[in-house]
Amino acid sequence: MSGVRNITVPWVPLDEFDWSFARTGPLPWNLTVWSIIAVFTALPIWTTVELTFWVFYTFERWRGVYFYSVLGTTWGVTIHAVGFVLKFCVPEANWILSTVLSEIGWVAEVCGFSIVLWSRLHLVIPSHTRILRYVLAMIVLDEIIVGIPTIVFQFLISNSATHDTYLQHMEIMERVQIMVFSVQETIISAIYVWGTLQLLKLSLNTKAKTTLAFLIIVQVIVVLADVLVVALDYLEYYTLKAVLHSFVYAFKLQVEFVVLNEFKHIAKGGITGNGGSLGEVPGGFFFNNQPLDTPKISGDPMHNNSGVTVVNSARGSPSSRTTGSDVSRAPNENAQEPDPLELQYLGRYGRAM
Repeated sequence: MSGVRNITVPWVPLDEFDWSFARTGPLPWNLTVWSIIAVFTALPIWTTVELTFWVFYTFERWRGVYFYSVLGTTWGVTIHAVGFVLKFCVPEANWILSTVLSEIGWVAEVCGFSIVLWSRLHLVIPSHTRILRYVLAMIVLDEIIVGIPTIVFQFLISNSATHDTYLQHMEIMERVQIMVFSVQETIISAIYVWGTLQLLKLSLNTKAKTTLAFLIIVQVIVVLADVLVVALDYLEYYTLKAVLHSFVYAFKLQVEFVVLNEFKHIAKGGITGNGGSLGEVPGGFFFNNQPLDTPKISGDPMHNNSGVTVVNSARGSPSSRTTGSDVSRAPNENAQEPDPLELQYLGRYGRAM
């Protein structure tokens, strides 16, 4: 067969395999190593296909920061995985092309997922508070201060002519960036957990309390996933970390859809209302910028000065619904159309009933 070349790579036992930045050239042959690469590359790619369908099916409106950040992160997972497969497993692949793909995917994964977390904060943190601006500023600054130098060093060590010169700098930069972005996601997750805890304090619905507690556990699992990536990086298992990186973010995106599905129950249970944000002030809690007075539950719907109506469900457990300030509404007028927040963030599954 003309045009076909056989490329021979050396076999290296697993206990002698070099996972660090110092290794150059084609990836040595080891069945275990190549099997790991195959598995943890195929899984993110398949996840991208699956999540792409779910994104377009779940979201009622195909626009907004949350929609584009989820979609961008989803495809960043695959682009990152393909870039590293070319770099590690295809000796004849152009190093510029493989590095461009891997770095575009890396930015889409890391920065994109932080934007996903920031967008979701609007469900539990009042939109007018400065904390949301501070979080967004942190994401942008970290990408500029840490992300850009990391990309530059990645190109320098990918070029065989400059690899040895900048190897030591890249090793330092790699540890800095993995820690900075992991701490960043942990901070955003901690704020989300805090906001969810405030909802737990206000919830009069037992089902909603269970759902919110579950969301906190899910968020802790997401944070623990970063521990694996950081540990591999600091142990100099860079090649293994690079392969698992796409899989970890694919897992985080799967968890994100679990969160969206659970927020469906919250919307139905009635914690979010018109505007969708609950918060805390020195004098107590507020809803939609108004003080929140939790009423006592009786057989009839109760109204408070927050614009939230508390009603008894068919099973007797209390739940809250968003109403206007008019307490004389007829019972059949209590059903509300989905507010803009639910439509933007929860899509067809978040409609209040």
